[in-house]
Amino acid sequence: MRLSLLLTFVLGLTGISGSFAQLSFVTEMNKQMSFGSRPGFSISFPNTDPKLVDNVWADFVKNNFRGKLKKGKKGEKSAIGLQSPSVSAGEFNLYSSLETIGDGAQLDVWFDVGSFFLNRRDDPNRTNETREMLTRFYYEVRRAAVGQEVKSEETRLKELELRQKKLQRDNATLLKDIENYKAKLKKAEEDLIQNQKDQESTIIDIEKQRQNVEQARLRQGNVENERQ
Repeated sequence: MRLSLLLTFVLGLTGISGSFAQLSFVTEMNKQMSFGSRPGFSISFPNTDPKLVDNVWADFVKNNFRGKLKKGKKGEKSAIGLQSPSVSAGEFNLYSSLETIGDGAQLDVWFDVGSFFLNRRDDPNRTNETREMLTRFYYEVRRAAVGQEVKSEETRLKELELRQKKLQRDNATLLKDIENYKAKLKKAEEDLIQNQKDQESTIIDIEKQRQNVEQARLRQGNVENERQ
């Protein structure tokens, strides 16, 4: 029984560790940069605009390290003379490179703490703290990305609301037009009935007038026989 409980506990811990591993968005790596191959950190952002990542990263460096990123060679950016106890006991320099991968982006970051570039072998505690810090940055990017989605959806909603208002105005105009058309149709029907009556009356008048013309012609032919 005790062995069974122990195995269950160990498996539970393994499952929890696996869950945390799945939630890790920051990976440690060795990668080429301006000083050669150096240890650093990579953060991947699937389905994210690289420009958004770049803007949030600039703000993150400013707010957390009081530094300003400057462009270097081959798209690499750097900020020097930074301070953060999570990264180094003294000043350090930061280097980063952003690249587009598929429909997303990947940010690579290196921390030059003086005698080495921050890595797990030389400073495991600060490496863990820096990973946590970069994980917070990941969530800041996600919040900004979702914020863009919210803004986009709000814009679409406003467009639909404006369209609905226009449709309502058009509906009122069409109803008014229908009432006007009904009134015109009723007037046309009345005019048609009157026209038919006028035609019948005019036909009678024409027939009478024909008779008058015939009588006038007869009188014209018998002028000599008329008595004064």
